[in-house]
Amino acid sequence: MISHGGRSCELVAEASTAAEALSICQRLTPDLLLLDVELAGKNAVALVPEIKRLTPGTRVLLYCMTALDGDILAAMRAGADGFLEKTCSRADFLQAVNRLCAGDNYLCPKTVNALAKSLRGKPLEPKHDRPELTAREKEILILIAAGDSSKDIARRLFLSVSTVETHRANMMMKIDARNVAQLIHYGLQSGLVKLGQASTS
Repeated sequence: MISHGGRSCELVAEASTAAEALSICQRLTPDLLLLDVELAGKNAVALVPEIKRLTPGTRVLLYCMTALDGDILAAMRAGADGFLEKTCSRADFLQAVNRLCAGDNYLCPKTVNALAKSLRGKPLEPKHDRPELTAREKEILILIAAGDSSKDIARRLFLSVSTVETHRANMMMKIDARNVAQLIHYGLQSGLVKLGQASTS
């Protein structure tokens, strides 16, 4: 478990079982929880809703040896804020921590690719009353899928961070997305995002 303060992160506690993780979260309310998918005592994906109920402000970063598309989708639907493979680089790990502590979501490059491959060929459920995304929203969606943070997108498009966040919120409302994984899902299935555009670095 990592507590974020300013530019540094402090390790405040460790847990080896699901029960310990829940107890520590309730007692310390950490800003960030790094949660092994195979945590002893309970599948970590099933643990996420309980953590969010006890400490809604705790950001949850799940990590595993190999990301399976079913785990990724289940984790994001459960309320996880990020997903990281243990084989990812130190730079990826630090980026994930920084992004979650800054309020963004994070999917490591390998996770994005696994998710993209699993979604290819799966048709979108028709929703005829779904509003169309604007040209700017489509542009921002492509950059989100590429792994850019809100600050990166704002700098690239010469917008304020709040404007980017507003566009992202509007997109999520339009397509009934609850998190970044579902935004990327929509982008892939609608053809706005190609597999090669998904984050690879």
